[in-house]
Amino acid sequence: MSETVAEALDAPSAKQVRRSGFEYGIPLNASPTAQVASSSERQQILNQLHQAYLTCIWVSSPIDLIARTVTAGGVQIVSNEDLPEGETPADPPEVQRLRRLLRFVNPHEDMVQLLRNVATDLELFGDAFLEVVTLLGEPVALYTLDATTMTVISDEHGEVTGYQQDVDGMRSARFAPDQVIHISLDAPRGGLYGVSPAQKALLPVTAWLFWEATLKECGRRGDPPRLHVDLAHYQDTDVQRWREQYTVNNLGPRATGAPVITTGGGAVSVLDPRKVTDYLDTTRQLRDEIIACFGCPPAKLGIIESGNLGSGSGESQDKTFRVNTVIPIANLILEKLNYHLLQVGFGITDFHLEFSEIDYRDSKIVEDIRDMRLRSGAYTLNRYRDEIGEPPIDGGDDAVLIDRQGPTAWTDIPAMSKALIAYRTAPLTAAGANGYVPGVPDADLDPTPDKTAPIPKPQPQPRDPEDSPGLDQDATQGEPPEELWDDLYRRCLEEALTRI
Repeated sequence: MSETVAEALDAPSAKQVRRSGFEYGIPLNASPTAQVASSSERQQILNQLHQAYLTCIWVSSPIDLIARTVTAGGVQIVSNEDLPEGETPADPPEVQRLRRLLRFVNPHEDMVQLLRNVATDLELFGDAFLEVVTLLGEPVALYTLDATTMTVISDEHGEVTGYQQDVDGMRSARFAPDQVIHISLDAPRGGLYGVSPAQKALLPVTAWLFWEATLKECGRRGDPPRLHVDLAHYQDTDVQRWREQYTVNNLGPRATGAPVITTGGGAVSVLDPRKVTDYLDTTRQLRDEIIACFGCPPAKLGIIESGNLGSGSGESQDKTFRVNTVIPIANLILEKLNYHLLQVGFGITDFHLEFSEIDYRDSKIVEDIRDMRLRSGAYTLNRYRDEIGEPPIDGGDDAVLIDRQGPTAWTDIPAMSKALIAYRTAPLTAAGANGYVPGVPDADLDPTPDKTAPIPKPQPQPRDPEDSPGLDQDATQGEPPEELWDDLYRRCLEEALTRI
């Protein structure tokens, strides 16, 4: 029975997980030659995307921003177990070899550069390929493979059997499935390749390039208006000469403002004014469409539009950018690396790779949050000082509550609570509105009044000898002395105690 359970817990074999459906985009004759030939059209699209990256700033800027943000903190190896704070056990030998690979991935790149190229290829081409060099069955180096020259070789069901790189029709390389780490973005119909944000934005990128070329030509010609010129009865040679003179005298930045002069009855009329402002508005609209495909808020790219309703603050845009754009790309990369490098490459199951987080918040916001936590008792003073790099002090490990009346240790909160209740109920007690007396245990009080008990008579107060007719304290002489609040409060409290 135990053997059957053990077999059920084992991972399924490759034969057991084979599918029956067909993969999108694979030719009917699923031979390597046919697949390489069918990928020629895809290579043309990828080359167009590369040219768009080099010529359109609103393609390169979001891609570079995402790649830099994903890899800003570097990669770290984290244990899957919850270790006590400050405890760092020794790494197993396979984890030490993994750390060596992260420190030296190849002679030309470090790990951050390698993963930055991976993020760039994902956002531009939709796919990224890494070559894995092994020694004695373990990875010892990683290299970036050009996504525009890579072809995934598979059968008609999408089962990958290898990879082929064709550079220029003469140089090619063939890789086994375990020699390449293939990372791809989501595709609407599935398939072997992903669809990148740059490919989705190809139409507005093309329109942006045309309008930028129009602006460039307007600037080169000095932004002249469109004219209609009637040269009357000029001959063809005279018309050609007029065109040449107009080009020399009236076109170009230096000729801006030069008048158009005609003779012989020729008439000149302006068909439409200059439209540079309209061209700029069009390019801004196309810019917003392009960066929306990449999921980059305007503020992250240096576009500050204070009057843009609904754009949100800088902090909200930063949070949206990280949650919707950066974290999904980072998790996609980490999933592939954790499987191919840790589990398959080194056989590591107790550790995983993570991108280190960097606190991008404003320093004042961070300090305000620490101050609120310290005042509410969530932080102790020594923890606060540890975060800012200061040594601990005596008594700094006791949490305190700081309010308008001063600091109170959290260990004294029960006593403070009872004192506050006594203070709040003292006026009601003095007026006889409740049965609570500060300082008297609840068990000694009977909230039900005894109607049969005789009402105690107030004790006569000693009379002042001077309270006689004609003397200084005569009640008939002048106004009676005003009773102070302390005396009134004390008298009411005494009367309440007497009645109880």
